[in-house]
Amino acid sequence: MKSSVILPAVVFGAFAIFTTAVAIIQLIDAEIPSAVVALGGTAFCLGFVIPAFTIAPGRVAPRIESAVEGTTFRPDRGVEVPMQAAMAGALVSSILILILLPAGRLAIPVPPNMRYALPFAAAIAVVCIAPMLWRNIKRGSASYLRLTERGFEFVQGWHPRGAEWTSVQDVAAEAPNRKAPTTGAIVFILGDGTALSFTATAYTPGGDALRELVRYYWSHPESRDELSDDRSRTRLMATLR
Repeated sequence: MKSSVILPAVVFGAFAIFTTAVAIIQLIDAEIPSAVVALGGTAFCLGFVIPAFTIAPGRVAPRIESAVEGTTFRPDRGVEVPMQAAMAGALVSSILILILLPAGRLAIPVPPNMRYALPFAAAIAVVCIAPMLWRNIKRGSASYLRLTERGFEFVQGWHPRGAEWTSVQDVAAEAPNRKAPTTGAIVFILGDGTALSFTATAYTPGGDALRELVRYYWSHPESRDELSDDRSRTRLMATLR
């Protein structure tokens, strides 16, 4: 798992150094809008670099919200905040490219064969990123897992998925008959054979502790009242020490 996290971090780290250098040059030349474009690129790259220093050493811990309705787990801030900043940086850069490049005001050199492709790519980025960023801000995080006395619900994308505990046949680390298992997965296998998969690497190291917590509440109905107060937090944090 570490190599799958570190290698992209190294690549994006190199790009971050390059875009930072471009931003400094643009600032020296007093080309502020172009410098912001480059800094947006730096923010985007660092969104893939900074989380590696949390995920690779296994230092992730979820944000936990306890309420009478249930307990909600959200990604570690060291992963969540950089990723949200990456999206914001990419969005700002894309909007500025759409404005500056057609007007001939982008001071960053652009190859002639990219003068039409780059605005098109920037427009696609704006259309894709803006709704996702707004969605994440509105619901408080890019993803979450909520456990209640009746069942579970998670969001990792656009639409929530979930079921009642009585419908769950097993809680596993990988889906049945899957050739390439997903690292850090929590797989809810339902009675009708449906497998609902949730990736928890941004929550606990390798997703293991959170998976075991879910499995505990699935297999111990008598303890599910803990999900209505702070006891589930205590139980999880005890395993992370």
